[in-house]
Amino acid sequence: MLKRTKRAPQYNEQEARKYFQFSAAAYAETPEKCLMNAFPMNENRQLINIMTASCDVISSLCSGYIVKSDSLQELTIVFRGTKTQEQLLLEGWSTLTPQKDFFGIGSVNAYFFRAHNLLWDSVGAALMNPAWKKYRVVFTGHSLGAALAALAAARTVAQNLRAGNQVKVITFGEPRVGSVIFAKNFDQMIPDSWRIVFRKDVVAHLPGCVKDFMNGTIDKDASLPCDPNNLIRSYHHSTEIWYPECMEPGCQYRVCTGLPKGEDFSCSDLYKFDLAQSNSYIWDHRHYFGIKITEYGKLGCDASAATVRDQEPNGNSFSDKIFSAFDWVANRFGINV
Repeated sequence: MLKRTKRAPQYNEQEARKYFQFSAAAYAETPEKCLMNAFPMNENRQLINIMTASCDVISSLCSGYIVKSDSLQELTIVFRGTKTQEQLLLEGWSTLTPQKDFFGIGSVNAYFFRAHNLLWDSVGAALMNPAWKKYRVVFTGHSLGAALAALAAARTVAQNLRAGNQVKVITFGEPRVGSVIFAKNFDQMIPDSWRIVFRKDVVAHLPGCVKDFMNGTIDKDASLPCDPNNLIRSYHHSTEIWYPECMEPGCQYRVCTGLPKGEDFSCSDLYKFDLAQSNSYIWDHRHYFGIKITEYGKLGCDASAATVRDQEPNGNSFSDKIFSAFDWVANRFGINV
């Protein structure tokens, strides 16, 4: 009798759009309005905890929340992205600090490591609650929140709080979280994990990886692939889902399973970033599925609000020039410029 092969997880865009609602809701003062507006009543999504902690020297808040659905037997654990320009700068500076071992999985970014530890107690308590111990768990977030979602998922499986096939990760605009060793172990532990990247979202390319000059082009104006043999610097885990042009319904996307694994050079890594265009790269980071994620969440996930569909930029505003300073710091240490 032939042994049936196990089918690999597949990307589901409809599901990704659903968990985008959770990630957006993290930017609201409280996510209840989004939960009410974005999900059908029969899913019975109930907020069970809001997590907050001061995560750096200027007392920027890292936060998230946890939702349960008894009808779906699911916990959704959500983390918020960067909220202040200063906090983003600190994330950039943290690329200069030594990386931290993460429960034997591999080394990770020091800033993300600290923020994860500050929020973990609430996550661990929910995962160990006997009432929900058999529930599957979905981790999601945008930007910094995406990095924290990945770390929480990895720790969940590493500490046997759930099996890998009970965990799903869907992130938006996720920076590089750890080393190539972390990435390889993560992929083995959690195969159902998707990093969604819109167009030239620059944050998805930070901190910079080490470039593979042996397998790249000799064109000095072209990008180079990330080096999967460098064990120290940052490297992406999971499968990238790249939307190269737009994210409205019907837009094309690529499932990036080419080489190097995790950093498919036929997807968003093929771009070389020009700091003079940083405003457009930041715009891409803030807009997913045709919506400005922060405003959408703050307005209770009301897609009819005009401010959630603003126009693409023509020039750099003052605030985005501050953002560009962060780009410069991170680019100085490895991004394609």
